[in-house]
Order: sequence, then structure tokens, then C-alpha cells
Amino acid sequence: MAESDRQRLLERALALPRAHETDFYGGRRPPEGVDPEHLRVISDTSLRTRLIEVRLAEGLQSPKGPQKIASILRIYPNFDAPPREKPASGNGRLPGRPRGVSVAAARSPARALPTLEELEALVARLRETERQVTHELSADVDDRIERLKRAIAEQHGDALEATYRELGLALDQKRALAAHARAEAFRRVEADADFAPRAHLRLLAR
Repeated sequence: MAESDRQRLLERALALPRAHETDFYGGRRPPEGVDPEHLRVISDTSLRTRLIEVRLAEGLQSPKGPQKIASILRIYPNFDAPPREKPASGNGRLPGRPRGVSVAAARSPARALPTLEELEALVARLRETERQVTHELSADVDDRIERLKRAIAEQHGDALEATYRELGLALDQKRALAAHARAEAFRRVEADADFAPRAHLRLLAR
């Protein structure tokens, strides 16, 4: 998926209404330790499916049949939501593994562990790339936030309310930048075929 498409999906997800504790049904509660900003209510079933498919969201609550309960998603700005589980095929292969790859082979390490120098080079490259991405992404958002703050002082009524909503979305986007910048840093380093230590990215949490 193109980076511009990922960013648009993230913005749509963060524009959804926030889920509150009262939206959880049947004794359910919001997951512990989860940023409340990442809990959203959604009514668009096609968008819900899309967000889950690209691992931008995890379904926490979904109406079934005639139930009048909220459909709730947990947003993962880093696009690392738990994948949907696939049923076992019963032929000794792991779900999603290429045909002919056994369970034992799929679980075996792909290559030797990295040296200390390789890991240091990888981490240094990731941090530098993340700083560059953060600078690229934050400039437009910061300008937008400042413009909206100035506009609030000059507006009234419906226009003021609309500007407040837009400012809230911009601040949500600002808070999501850190996770998004890290995800983009991993993507860029992973795409650099000339950087050998990228082979060990699997050892680092995204």
C-alpha cells in the first residue's frame, strides 16, 4: 500500500468518534493500558473491514444480529494490529505459509543472529531515519494547528465550532505522528537493499 494511502486511512480512523466506557456492552471494559485516543466507534462496515485488513485496527466489539450495541475498534497507528486468525489447514502447514513449508520449517530461524556492530548500525540508521520522517511529517501538521488557533480568535457560532473540531483532528494527528514516523522509518530501512543489517529488523519491535 502506498504511504499516501496509509496516511489517509490513518486520518479517517482518527476522525471516527471516540469510544467511551459506556459504549462497551455486557460487562466488557476498555483494554487496560490502551490510550483512549485509540478506541473509536465505527458504523461503516466496509471501512471497518478495510482498517482491520490492513492491520490499522482490531475489532473489540461488533454488533451481532439485532443487537443495538456500538461497533468498537482499537486503532494501531503503527499498522501492527494483531492479524485475523486463519483456521488451520490440517495438512501440517501454518496458516498463511507457502505450500510445501512445514510447521517445523516455518518456525525455524531464518538466519544467524546479528553481531553487536550490526545491531548498533541498524538502530543508528533507524533513529536517524525516524528523525527525518518526523521532521517531514510534523511541519505541515504544526502549521495547520497554528493556523487553526489563530482562526479561533476571529470566529463565532457554527464556524467556531467547526474550527474546534478541525483543531481536535489535527491534534489527534499530531499525537499519532510518533508511531507513524517509526513505522515509516522501518519501511524505508527495510526497502534499502544496499543496507545489509536490515535483515535483522525482525528482531526489533515496531
